[in-house]
Amino acid sequence: MQLRTIGQISLIVVLSALSGLGADTDSAFREAKQNFQLHIRRKAPADRVEAIVALAEFAKPETVDLILKKGVSDSDSQVRQAAQVALRKLAGTQEVRDAMLEDFKRSLRKAVINESTAELLRPLVIVEDEAFQTTLLKLLDDFLASPKGNITLPMTLIDDFAKEGDAEAFRAVTFFSKSKTFEAKFGYRRCVVQALAQIRDPEAVTTLILLIPNTSGLIQHDIIQYLTKLTSQKFADNDREWFKWWKENKAEFKFPKVPLPTDDVPAGGEKLTYYGIPVCAKRIVFVLDTSGSMRGPPLDAAKNALLQVVEKLPEPVHFDVVMFDRTVTVWQPRLMPATTQVKNEARITVQNRAMGAGTVSFAAIEAAFKLEPEAIYFLSDGQPTDSAPDQIFNTFFALNRTRRVSIHTIGVVTDRGNAADLILFMKPLAEKNFGSYRLVE
Repeated sequence: MQLRTIGQISLIVVLSALSGLGADTDSAFREAKQNFQLHIRRKAPADRVEAIVALAEFAKPETVDLILKKGVSDSDSQVRQAAQVALRKLAGTQEVRDAMLEDFKRSLRKAVINESTAELLRPLVIVEDEAFQTTLLKLLDDFLASPKGNITLPMTLIDDFAKEGDAEAFRAVTFFSKSKTFEAKFGYRRCVVQALAQIRDPEAVTTLILLIPNTSGLIQHDIIQYLTKLTSQKFADNDREWFKWWKENKAEFKFPKVPLPTDDVPAGGEKLTYYGIPVCAKRIVFVLDTSGSMRGPPLDAAKNALLQVVEKLPEPVHFDVVMFDRTVTVWQPRLMPATTQVKNEARITVQNRAMGAGTVSFAAIEAAFKLEPEAIYFLSDGQPTDSAPDQIFNTFFALNRTRRVSIHTIGVVTDRGNAADLILFMKPLAEKNFGSYRLVE
């Protein structure tokens, strides 16, 4: 049998639907599958996209299987996007949607969760059926609570939907926010808030305002910073004032066409800072370079700045101090409450810290991560001696994908002309890890 073009297959679909000839539809589907198998192997991405679009006209579970196997892992981003759009369209049919849900259940039982699992979940989370969403959410919660549960799966999708930034993305992120993991995991919770702040839909703003009294520390700071930049209002953590203003302005509000500034802006109320970087997290680790190159005024100034901040920490905050040169010293094995006694002990430890050779930055940041903080403040004057900068970037970027810890970096310029090296190392380390960077001379 001579294979038809993709356009001819689409025409058969329309004619079959008009005439109600089920046999013709079955025949057209068989022919569409043959054309799909032919075109999906072609070099031109446009041909592969066309093959996916044509096959998606047939709302059948088998269509989903073919697109999952051939489309979602394609090397070309346009083809992958076409596959995702096709799967969303197919999920609009109940028979196909139910089949996709069963496939998703089976995939969660496998030893290894692969890309197909995420691509099955992606279209299902935006289905507008409350009963269906309840079933799907229970499946997700049960999986995340299991020994093999991995929050990389939902968090990857949350980040992807955030980039789309529309009403459909808001619906998806709202689904993920209802998971029990939202309350249990700081990184997951911050991921949801970060996504809502990228979605250009008024309901996302409403949701963030409603979250203010139910959040604290760094996540509440994220919300207030975003709202302040977005609206130029300064209501700090007063959710009632935010809600009142939003209720009056929501209907006429226009999202800015240019990206919002990335630096912290005054948000009203007093704010504790460390080298100009807000100290707002509830779980903090300060990392201090005590290598020989910091000798004299640089180290004295760094110690004084650290102790001034520690002295002002409110008691609900838990903190620790990591100091390093050729070795790493962790002051306490766990984060400590900021009581007067604990602060005094920290002061004595920092003041008595001697200097040593070497700058084991990788080991120091790794030790800080093990303390499970929300924010790390990393101060150093030199290039690492235990790892290459790109290894540090890659390692902590991967580790922080689900942790969402802010790594703030303070580069201390000494008389060695080290500013250029500091910028190349410290700036991207902060930018890749939700942090701020300061160069101190």
